[in-house]
Amino acid sequence: MPSSPVPATQVLAHWAATVPHQWGESTLRTAEHSLEDTIAAMVAGAGDPVCASVRAGLRAIAGPVPMVGSSTGTCAAFSALANGTAAHARELDEMFFVAGGHFGCAVIPALLAQAHEIDATLDAVLDALIVGSEVMARVGMAMDRSHAEKGWHGTQTIGVIAAAAACARLLGLDAGRMAHALSLAVSMAAGPKVQFGTDTKPVHAGLAAQGGVLAASLAASGVTGSDKALEGPHGFGALYAGSLAADWRSMTAVNDGPLAIDSHGLGFKLYPNCASTHRCLDALHALATEHRFGMEDVERVETRVGRVNLVNLKYPEPRDPREAMFSMPYAVATMLRYGTVTLADFTPQAVQDDATRRLMPRVEMRLDSTRGETATELLPHTTVVTLKDGRHLQRVVHHAKGSFLNPFSALERQAKFEQCTRGILPQERLVPLRDNLASPQGVKVRPLLALLQFEAQVDDGTRFGRLRGGSGTPH
Repeated sequence: MPSSPVPATQVLAHWAATVPHQWGESTLRTAEHSLEDTIAAMVAGAGDPVCASVRAGLRAIAGPVPMVGSSTGTCAAFSALANGTAAHARELDEMFFVAGGHFGCAVIPALLAQAHEIDATLDAVLDALIVGSEVMARVGMAMDRSHAEKGWHGTQTIGVIAAAAACARLLGLDAGRMAHALSLAVSMAAGPKVQFGTDTKPVHAGLAAQGGVLAASLAASGVTGSDKALEGPHGFGALYAGSLAADWRSMTAVNDGPLAIDSHGLGFKLYPNCASTHRCLDALHALATEHRFGMEDVERVETRVGRVNLVNLKYPEPRDPREAMFSMPYAVATMLRYGTVTLADFTPQAVQDDATRRLMPRVEMRLDSTRGETATELLPHTTVVTLKDGRHLQRVVHHAKGSFLNPFSALERQAKFEQCTRGILPQERLVPLRDNLASPQGVKVRPLLALLQFEAQVDDGTRFGRLRGGSGTPH
């Protein structure tokens, strides 16, 4: 395959290194929301068994950089690994649809670790976060949906490149070394979707964050790589593309128009499972609320989704909470029972609940083949409910609650933060954490991360449990 005529690696590196630190208010507010949301997700995930296992595996590497949910620290790269895993463990971290993956869990733990090492402020972190988001979006748009349909998990494959760019920005690397950081990150890109529904899936985010720290640090120390790592004949695009070749032409417009987080936004998650279910869950909730039916009234639920969603939702009969996070039948059955889907629904007991499992065979997931989906144009999802009285109810949802065009209210945003942190982070730390995140200007990262050093209670999610019972009718 011939080389791309667009020098994507160098163009993107030059932009990331030289774009002025002058961001609009709406851009900064989105970046602040991403920081808050990711830190909340880290706290919620700190007690997950896989996070405890990752921290245990890193205990021999002592260092000053905190690991969330532990009173001990490690080096910057391993802190990013531990905290990135925690941010992704409960599936509550945001989606960056235009980039084809989760952004915050891959990039923010890397930035916080790097910022702790150099004693930076949150102002510098937010600047680097914005730069990293645009890098992730540009690479994601070039690869488009065929990358994900092939089976790659963009949170790691593309996220590590974004994390490297963000960390290099934080370190103040020039365009030449920024390019080497991107190049090094390409050599760390991995993450197959075969791991969805296993402990390794959240570790993908941690590995992306770790790779970002390493790539930027190595580039800062003089390690070099190909200046065509993205677009070269054996580069990222050539090797990781799916049925369609990577298209790097959007790189030439990186200096033009709005940033991706302004024009496409981040998708903050209401439910703690794969975002591929969320539009169908929102539709089901709206139908049940409007037509006042309960689970006992439902004959069948049909969901119509895109090809990437079919790849992601691979467990029609999940055996455990990890698999349940990637199951449409489980998500829909849970919504029918309780009118919502929460952290309480991803415990071993909840997944094996008889009443929920009896509902699951009533749920069908089909491919919506009416048109294709691209990185910049999401396919709406359709939910059709057939009731036992013969009625057929249908709702199409294009934008899930929490997404750019259907954002959380202030109260919904606060409720999510509390769901993730209350009862986990000690109260005497929760108040100053919220204050710092609400007004991040001038806040140093070292004391902020110190608030997240606590010994997390490790369990299988039972701390989030609800009292079982009731009809399951949404209200």
